[in-house]
Amino acid sequence: MSQDETARKTAAPKSFPWELWSQVAVMMAGIALLGWVLVFMRLGIVSVYIHSFILSTLGILTLPVIFWGLTKTIFNQPIFRWPRTIAYLLLVLIALFCNVPMFAVPLSTEDWESTHDYRLPVEGEWVTTAGGDSKKTNYHATTATYRWGYDFTRVEDGKRFKNEGKELSDYYCFGEPVFSAVEGKVVKLERKHEDNAPNVVTDEGPLGNYVVIKVDEAEYLYIAQLKKRSIPVKVGDTVAPGDKVGECGNSGRAMLPHVHIHLQNTGDFPVAESLPLRFSNYLADGEAVEKGMPQGPSDKDPLLGQRVENQ
Repeated sequence: MSQDETARKTAAPKSFPWELWSQVAVMMAGIALLGWVLVFMRLGIVSVYIHSFILSTLGILTLPVIFWGLTKTIFNQPIFRWPRTIAYLLLVLIALFCNVPMFAVPLSTEDWESTHDYRLPVEGEWVTTAGGDSKKTNYHATTATYRWGYDFTRVEDGKRFKNEGKELSDYYCFGEPVFSAVEGKVVKLERKHEDNAPNVVTDEGPLGNYVVIKVDEAEYLYIAQLKKRSIPVKVGDTVAPGDKVGECGNSGRAMLPHVHIHLQNTGDFPVAESLPLRFSNYLADGEAVEKGMPQGPSDKDPLLGQRVENQ
C-alpha cells in the first residue's frame, strides 16, 4: 500500500452503521408521521383508530426502544455516533407527540350540527368543570370520543363540598337527580359499578354507570359517572327531555362526583367520533344563551368554569 493511500484512509472520517434499534426508531418515526397526516385528513373512524390506538401505542413503545438503544450505546463503543443521535431525537419526538395531549384532536364531525334541541341534564345552578371547544377550557378535547364532552358539578361558597370532603355525601352534587337532555330511546346502560371514594379512581371502566340514548341515526347521547343503582330506566324505554335517568355519582374514571355528558356518532364506545354538543335556552353566568357550549375553567378561574342552569 502506498503512502498516499495510507494517508487517505487515515484522513477519511469513520462511518458508523445504523444499528437495528436505530433503524426501528426511524421506522417508528415514519409511521408516526404518516399517522398524524391521516389524522389531520379527518378520515372518520379510520382517523379515530389511528389517533386512539396506533399513535398511542407508538408513544408507549418508545420506552423499550430507548432502553434497547441505551444498552447498545453503553456496551458498544464509541458512545457518540450520529445515527444514534438522530435515533434518540426521533424517539423523543415520538414520545412527545404521541403521548402528550398537546391540542384538540381534529375530527370529520367538526362542522356537524344537530337538528334536535338539548337541555342541560341537571336542574338548578351547576358549574361547568369541563366544556367548550377549546383544550384550554375542556380537557376532553384531546380525545376523539369525548371531543365535545362536558362535566358539571355543584358549588356553594366556592367549594364543591362541605365539611372536609372526605365522604361522598359531603359533595353538593352527589345523589342529585340527572335528567335526559333530549328525546330518544335508551339503547344501553350500566348501573352496577361502585362509586369511588373521593380522589380515588378504579379500573372498572371510564364511564362507570351510564345511560346511552339514541337520538337519531348516528347521534347517541352518553350520560355517565352516575350513582350506583340510581338508573330508573331500562333498555328500550323512550325518554323525553326532563325525564330522570339517574343520579349524580362518582363511578368509573372519576375522582370527584360530577355529571358527564357527550354526543358521539355511533353507539360504540370508545371507537367513535364525538359530535359537537350545544345546549339550548340556558343561563351562563346569569346571561341568557339561545344555543351554545358552556365553557369550562379559564385563566380567570382555573378550577371552575361557567355557572349554568336551564331557563
